[in-house]
Amino acid sequence: MVSSSEHPDLPQHPHRWEILAAAACVAIALYTAVLPLYRAFFLLEVSYNEGWNVYNAQIVAHHLLLYGAPYGWTTVNYPALSFFLIGQLSRLTHDFLFTGRALSLLGLAASGVIVGLIVRRLTGSRFSAFLAGIYCVALFCCSNANFHVGADDPQLLAQAILAAGLLLYIWRRESDIALAGAAFLFVLGLNIKHNQIDFPLAVLIDLCLISWRRARNFVVLLVVFAAAAFLATVEFGGRYFLAQLFAPRLYSPMGALRNASDYYPPLLIPVVIAIVVAFKARRNQHTRVISLLFLVSLVLGLGLGGGVGVSYNIYFSNTVAIAILLGIFLGELRKLQHPSPFGRLFCRAGAPLLLFLWLLIPMQCNEILGLDKDLREVHAAHSRFGAQVAFLRAQPGPALCESLLRCYVAGKPYVYDPAVSTSLIRTGRLEANPIVERIRRREYGAIQFDRPPSASGQPASTPDRFVEEILSAAAEYYSVALVNKDCTIYVPRKP
Repeated sequence: MVSSSEHPDLPQHPHRWEILAAAACVAIALYTAVLPLYRAFFLLEVSYNEGWNVYNAQIVAHHLLLYGAPYGWTTVNYPALSFFLIGQLSRLTHDFLFTGRALSLLGLAASGVIVGLIVRRLTGSRFSAFLAGIYCVALFCCSNANFHVGADDPQLLAQAILAAGLLLYIWRRESDIALAGAAFLFVLGLNIKHNQIDFPLAVLIDLCLISWRRARNFVVLLVVFAAAAFLATVEFGGRYFLAQLFAPRLYSPMGALRNASDYYPPLLIPVVIAIVVAFKARRNQHTRVISLLFLVSLVLGLGLGGGVGVSYNIYFSNTVAIAILLGIFLGELRKLQHPSPFGRLFCRAGAPLLLFLWLLIPMQCNEILGLDKDLREVHAAHSRFGAQVAFLRAQPGPALCESLLRCYVAGKPYVYDPAVSTSLIRTGRLEANPIVERIRRREYGAIQFDRPPSASGQPASTPDRFVEEILSAAAEYYSVALVNKDCTIYVPRKP
């Protein structure tokens, strides 16, 4: 299972029906990608973290420390490398937001290419590798993951680098140099986004089954590279890097169940096939690491998905594993010598087409199947965003924003991160009183929430963004000045 020469029974030249089916699959994949690609070029909030990432890249670009204190109102619980990368690239582009979005799109495209190369290496089938690569991209574009596609978030870029480490390990499994290269890529990726530890963990378990000596060497390499990365981060980012990175989060078992029940049911058939293939592939020394990646990423995703502030990106490694396993499945189908022409046609053309047609189901579940309506909504959201930002900009002084991107574009200073600060308040690391007191003194020129107020004018925020003391103070000392479907802005009441 290493090259096509080892598969003499594998059809090397696709039949014309396979080519037609592949063309239809490409058309479906392109259809899933239209909205995320189109949306990325508009000034609006694609995902909640965009403003947070922009502010942190700006901090780095201005040569300030990200981790200068153990905790604060702008705690950074991400590694620093993505902020340094965007900060440097923005010297050329002069735009933090769209630089981050471009890297996200590049990361997804690279992930698709790498998935294809892994499938090519494991099955020897170029045709199945091509389909697996575009299926990987389509999975992200059609599922709940689509709000991370073309968004200023480092997850997809980190994913591509980690997947490249996996490819290097599969490609030269016996080489110690390749093992060192894979360890370096894993540490590099985790210094962009640290929640995808399933890639190196799957490789480590696979090495333990092969050779304890090589597993030990792999751990040593990871530790050496991680230590170098840690020292560099402390030098350029600040001494409290680990304290902020592992800032406490609240955990909700119901949140884990809710996130998983939102993400996986629309992908039912691809997930079921991936489970069956993973179970079978565990016995093959070449494909076993993919089975391990699927299992480890599934367990970690389901377990960590209940963390407050954790989104669907916790399932991204598992999504990559699903795409690889489906590529292996399609490669095995192409090798079947079915007795009937219809059976051979179904295995080589019908099955791939059905898998791609299934992607229309998660698009429907996520209400992104009707592109005309969605593209019009992009324009409407862009117009609303501009009006909201103009209103915020017109208010004097700093602002307290649930949507940090709106505050950033309005030129407001970065004074409060709602998501992380709320977790720190609820775990006792911070006190809400300083923010409440500033609200009472009407120090903020505006307070912005994503949700409309209640009938009585009481502010309403997304859960886990603001504690009740802050909402009550805003209701008492501020009044509604602007309301529309995705933004409410309060301004100070006259004393």
